[in-house]
Amino acid sequence: MSADIVGWRVRETSIGGLHVPADWIDDDRTGALAVVRPGPSADPDVAFRENAVLSVVESAGDIVADSSNAIAEARAMMPWSHVVSVTPWPQGPFDRRMQFLYEYDGVTVAVTKFTGTKGGSRIDLTCSAGLDAYAALVGTFDSIAVLSTLEVLA
Repeated sequence: MSADIVGWRVRETSIGGLHVPADWIDDDRTGALAVVRPGPSADPDVAFRENAVLSVVESAGDIVADSSNAIAEARAMMPWSHVVSVTPWPQGPFDRRMQFLYEYDGVTVAVTKFTGTKGGSRIDLTCSAGLDAYAALVGTFDSIAVLSTLEVLA
């Protein structure tokens, strides 16, 4: 579907297609399935780049428990974090959308985290941007979540 949308590409994963902006760069250095927004520097060691990370973890059993666990994980971040909202997300493969803030290396990072429960797994799509860039990217993050075709088979 979105593979035909100008400016988007499909990153095939073991759980389906992650639909991302065409110019975002695959970046799996941390062992996670990730893409980063291209920056002015080609240096891969830049401290923070806007990104989207897909992960699959064991489910607590249902979306209410999975969402509660995702909230607890966000609140436990150090040195600080602040959960701003948690709302139902009826579009695409996700059931909840959480927004939170945290600090990383002196940068305030804004995050939209989408969580879905499929079979015995919790699928998380965590999209992050510096607070200064977040307003311009939140629509892109929402589109990644809506357009992606992800499914964990039980």
